[in-house]
Amino acid sequence: MPHRDRSIHRRLGLVLPLLCGAALAACGDQQPVAPRGAPVVQGRALQTFNCSANVAAGAVSCTTAGIDGRGVRLGSGQIQMASSNLTSDTINGIMEFDATVKNLMIETIGSPDGVIPDPDGIQIYFSAGPTVTGGSGTVYVSNADGTGTFTAANQPYFAYHDILATNQVSAARRWQFTFSPGVTAFNFSVQAETDVQDLLVINEVLANPGGTITDANGEWFEVYNAGSRAVNLQNLVIADSAAAGRQPYHVITSSISVPSGGYVVLGASTDTIANGGVKVDYAYGSALVLANSLDAIKIARPYGTDTLTIDRVAYASAAISAKNGVSRELINPALDNSNVDGSNWADASTTAVYGPGGRGTPRAQNSAYVP
Repeated sequence: MPHRDRSIHRRLGLVLPLLCGAALAACGDQQPVAPRGAPVVQGRALQTFNCSANVAAGAVSCTTAGIDGRGVRLGSGQIQMASSNLTSDTINGIMEFDATVKNLMIETIGSPDGVIPDPDGIQIYFSAGPTVTGGSGTVYVSNADGTGTFTAANQPYFAYHDILATNQVSAARRWQFTFSPGVTAFNFSVQAETDVQDLLVINEVLANPGGTITDANGEWFEVYNAGSRAVNLQNLVIADSAAAGRQPYHVITSSISVPSGGYVVLGASTDTIANGGVKVDYAYGSALVLANSLDAIKIARPYGTDTLTIDRVAYASAAISAKNGVSRELINPALDNSNVDGSNWADASTTAVYGPGGRGTPRAQNSAYVP
C-alpha cells in the first residue's frame, strides 16, 4: 500500500559509534503523486563497526568508521550499540550476546518521518567476516535474521524494527556465532543502514522582490538544515500551491548539499544581476511562482508511489508576507514555521540589504533570529 503524504518536519525532533563495553493550508495544498522515475534512496545511512572477538576471554571490542549513503564520512556519536549477557562456550563452540542500538542523533532513525516505520528496520549487516584470526577452523553467524545484498551478495544481518528518537534504545537482539574448537579469535565488520529523518526547515521567503526586479527572476526561499548530518537535496521535490491552483512538483536535479547548520537558497534565477543580487544555489525557473498572497511552499521526498512532506510553509497576507523587497524570516529554526504571517516570523531588518532586490539574509543566519 502506498504511503500518503505526511509531514516529516518535527520541531527539532537524531548517526550510527560502537559495540563497546565488555562485548559489543488555506490554499488547498493537495499535491499530485510523486513524479515517475527511479526510486529515491533518501536519508539512509551507513556506519561501520570493526570488531574483534577473543573466544577464550569471552570479549568483543569494536571501533567505528565508515561513510553514509551519499559519500559523507561519519564520525563518532551517530548510533551506539551496546552488548550484554555475553557467553563464550569453547567446548561447544558458541559465543553469543544481547545487542541493542541507541540513537545519538538529533534525527529519528528507523523511519523517514518519525512516524512511518522503515519496513526493513535498522539493519546491522556483516560487511566483512566473521574471519578466524587466532587458532584454526571456521566461524559463522548462526542466527541471523536473513541474508541480503548490501555491499555484496549473501550478507547476514540483524534487523531492529524500532523507530528511535534521540537517545532512545532499541529492544535487544541475541547475536550468536558458532566456531570450530580450534578457534581462539575472530574479526568481523558490520554496518548499520536505515531510513533517517531529514530535518530541513524553510527558513526565509522573498515572495515580492523590490525595485525593478521582476517576480520571474527575483523570488527565492531559503532552506536550513537543523539536523546533525549533511542532506543532499538532489531528487527531492518542491512545489507551491497558490489560490490559482496546484502546481506540479519540480524535481531538484542538481547535487545540492546542505551541511548541518547550513543554508541553501532556491530561487527563480541564478543571475545575480537579474535576480537583485541574491546568490541562488539552485534555480527552479518558472516551476514555482510565488503569489503575493495565499500561497504555500513545500519540500518533499518521493516515497513509494507518493511523497512525504519534509517541510511546508504557507501565507495569506500580502501586507504581512509580501512587502515590496522585504523577505520574511523565521526567528528561530526550532519554532513552528507553518504560518509565514504569524508571530514566529518577522520582516528582515532594514540593515540586512543583499542587493537591489531587497532586504534579507540569504545563505546566512536571519537578521530576525532570536535565540
